[in-house]
Amino acid sequence: MEKEEREYTIWSRQDLSEELRSQMLEIKDNPEEISDRFATGLSFGTSGMRGRMGAGTSRMNSPVVRRATLGIADYVLQKYEQPAMVISYDTRMHSEEFAQTAARTLAERGVDAWMMPSPQPVPLLSFAVRALGLAGGIMITASHNPREYNGYKVYDHFGNQIDDEKAREIEKYIESRDYFEPAEDDQKKRSSIQIVPQALIEAYRSSISERAVWRKKTEKACRQMMSALSVIYTPLNGTGLSHVTAILRRLGIQDLEVVACQTGTDGQFSTCPSPNPEYRKAFAEAEKLAQERILRGEKPADLLLATDPDSDRMGVMVRDGSQYVLLSGNQAGELIFNYLCDVAEESGSLQQKVVCKSLVSSPLVDRMAAARGVQVVNTLTGFKNIAGVMERLHQEGREEDFLFGFEESHGYLYGTYTRDKDGVMACQLICLTAASCMQEGKSLLGKLQQLHEIYGYMETRTGAVHFQREKDRQVMESMMQDLFAGGLTQVGGFLPVTDRTYEAERVFQAQAGTHRFVIRPSGTELKLKAYVFAVGESQEKASAAADGILKELMEWLNIKKGEKMQNE
Repeated sequence: MEKEEREYTIWSRQDLSEELRSQMLEIKDNPEEISDRFATGLSFGTSGMRGRMGAGTSRMNSPVVRRATLGIADYVLQKYEQPAMVISYDTRMHSEEFAQTAARTLAERGVDAWMMPSPQPVPLLSFAVRALGLAGGIMITASHNPREYNGYKVYDHFGNQIDDEKAREIEKYIESRDYFEPAEDDQKKRSSIQIVPQALIEAYRSSISERAVWRKKTEKACRQMMSALSVIYTPLNGTGLSHVTAILRRLGIQDLEVVACQTGTDGQFSTCPSPNPEYRKAFAEAEKLAQERILRGEKPADLLLATDPDSDRMGVMVRDGSQYVLLSGNQAGELIFNYLCDVAEESGSLQQKVVCKSLVSSPLVDRMAAARGVQVVNTLTGFKNIAGVMERLHQEGREEDFLFGFEESHGYLYGTYTRDKDGVMACQLICLTAASCMQEGKSLLGKLQQLHEIYGYMETRTGAVHFQREKDRQVMESMMQDLFAGGLTQVGGFLPVTDRTYEAERVFQAQAGTHRFVIRPSGTELKLKAYVFAVGESQEKASAAADGILKELMEWLNIKKGEKMQNE
């Protein structure tokens, strides 16, 4: 406890904000809380930093942000003579404060800072890096995490989230800095802070609208279907509002209703404490509006759309009679991919195209791609890995061969205007897909059934085991070690066959008969995530197999967690 107490004492002597000082006083006589907050620093990796907000070295706060930014300034200054970076932020509590801290720190160190004029989507930051030719960017966001969290993403000059090698190099610079270094007083070294012009923001929107692709043979009919499409949209109090509504209007959607109580910049997310469009509860207010329409006898909404606070993820619910069905990230990805294949095939450009997806995303796409002559590249989780494939295609002169990138966690990208998943683009894509299905006389659910009849019956499931304390990372690592040591002896009546391809990255993959599953630590939260990919002779059998395997995995993981927590 000596290290933690020493760090706590140092922080207690600083000129902290009233909120942080109050927290420091609250934990004064609580050794366990002091240890949790000060035993380690907030880890920096390829996803930058992410953690609960509050006082301490393992929390998100201005001193932690300043220290990280000093390290990043040191990094870019040894690579560029006159570097400049762009900074953006979402609507979370303290996001603007952290963004301003980062901008002032860059300028103090001699790095020009471009600041977004208001909370903006993370794909716009990536777009701005490329459009302005900058050394990189910083995004203040915790994406879809609960309201207690905030985070700090770093982008390189390609507009990509930094890779492992860059993260390790930056981390060395950060670790050489202190949390409370005095500001440098060399006025000659100071650089400017400029506001990103509105014209660049409009250019981002135009880049999305320009990529509204239609099937040539049915474009007229599909446009008519689009004008008849009824959509309820919620930005979940995030950055997507102005962008998504503008894009959908340009697309031709006339019946568009926005969830009013989720349009403001409510950093507490009071109507949706966990603003994650992966989960049905994030759609509660949208569903309420949809059901009120039905009760009034009005035309029901066809789609309910949601984007997360930094608008890089999109979720969709589809009307099925008087009820609404939430599509999984895989199901939405399968539908969009099929539509983009149809469009490219009609124009004669489908061959040589590449679809990139994370290895925990839909295996049905592999079958669909093989049947249509599209190359599949499976990557580790994290859209930065898909962006890395995009950069490689660019270096090979094949940038236009990139057809689609997606992750099961509701991240999608069509086009190369940005290098990150884009919830605004995804809203456009799912509406185009829905209009095309309507022209065929099908719903999105009907099209999904057709795809399974053609390519096979598969079901995916996901689950997670959550942890609370920073020191629980050791428990998570011990559980992963047990997996690789053969501790999981039976799944679905089969002895799991381990695939050690990504063992160094702590990704456990295994085959159980004809089924596959993956277990890995989350890159952004304190939890272990499980993914199941089951096949069957029918959708019902595939679904039952997926449910059974996930249940077994979650039982094993929870038992192991309990044993290890008890033995601490």
